[in-house]
Amino acid sequence: MNTTTENLKTNSSGLTNLLLTGATGFVGKAVLSRLVDKPAYGRIYLLVRTRSNASAESRVADVLRNVFPPDQAGELASRIIPVTGDFTLPGLGLSEKDLEALRTDVHHILHCGASTDFGAPLEEARQQNTEGTRHVLDVAVKLRETGVLRRLDYVSTAFVAGIKRGLVKENDLDRGQAFANSYEQSKFEAEKLLAEYANRLPITIYRPSIIVGDSTTGYTPHFKVLYWPVLLLARKMTSLIVCNKSAYLDVVPVDYVADGIVALMQEESAPGQTFLLSSGLGNEIKIGELLLDANKFAGVQHGRSLPFWLFKWINKTPLRRMFSEQFLSVVALASPYHSYLAGNGVRFDASKSQAILARLGVRNRFWKNYREPVLRYCVDSRWGKRLPQPEHQYYMQSANASRDLNML
Repeated sequence: MNTTTENLKTNSSGLTNLLLTGATGFVGKAVLSRLVDKPAYGRIYLLVRTRSNASAESRVADVLRNVFPPDQAGELASRIIPVTGDFTLPGLGLSEKDLEALRTDVHHILHCGASTDFGAPLEEARQQNTEGTRHVLDVAVKLRETGVLRRLDYVSTAFVAGIKRGLVKENDLDRGQAFANSYEQSKFEAEKLLAEYANRLPITIYRPSIIVGDSTTGYTPHFKVLYWPVLLLARKMTSLIVCNKSAYLDVVPVDYVADGIVALMQEESAPGQTFLLSSGLGNEIKIGELLLDANKFAGVQHGRSLPFWLFKWINKTPLRRMFSEQFLSVVALASPYHSYLAGNGVRFDASKSQAILARLGVRNRFWKNYREPVLRYCVDSRWGKRLPQPEHQYYMQSANASRDLNML
């Protein structure tokens, strides 16, 4: 930390000071871009790891440059404070001096940090997502018992529901489900940990579904899950997609997720509750619709689809020779997403969460209203190879658009 405890106590008296993990990630940046304008918040501590060629201070300076215009980034430098640490380490890897400073100054923790590598080995995902959550919880308990901490908010995923068919509501967790990948399982196990600490900490849980680009600008730094079949067709890696065109995809733009989190972070009744940040029952899209939209708005070839059941049957017979090795390798690469592309029968009833968010002024977004910017950004950015404009402009446009939309 680059500011002394004495100096910290001289600013923002009476405001809520926050410790944020995962501020270098997509959701973390979107949340940060909105938090700085909320009058309830004072200092914002960012927990970041050092790298061989970058200190915590330089990494936070990069975040500020990427998220905010130059003049605002300069103004925020004294308010957004780097903390050297690592949530995968016991005690978050904090020094005793930094832990003491946080104990006396942090009222609120938001744990956004996670590994979203769906193909990671389970033990690696557990280290990041399950044990990382345990370390955040342990530090939160210390800050709660001997400091000024009031609440802990945690970003999970709707897909802790796993692959057991059925309708899932906010309070559903252990349904006897299996999981499609290590990400789902490690986040489920993290939520089980949160339940164990519920009698010691006021905890709020957020469960986003499939997060896509911003609904105004389309901006995204990565192209996973929903983008995967479209990306394969766009790069002409295959003209045949193994999927179920009738499968439902519950997708939400990142601005809806960030707006929802920031609104609920300020809601006094939120601790102890779980919120589904999903499009919700009846608002999903089908893979077939996605492919048609990709053709219309991104010029992606239509491609042909092959149901998973038929692919699996052919792959076990001599007819397997009809598949090229390149095609089989592409299918293998997509294995972490097979559950979503095949359709697992899991759907989310987010009606309770959406009613609360509507009361707080956060309006749901519907795919038909933002599909064009999301898909056009893929083309304009050449699938992430270049940014048509500086990154901070996307965050600024998004925050402004959300403010206007939520005021309607």
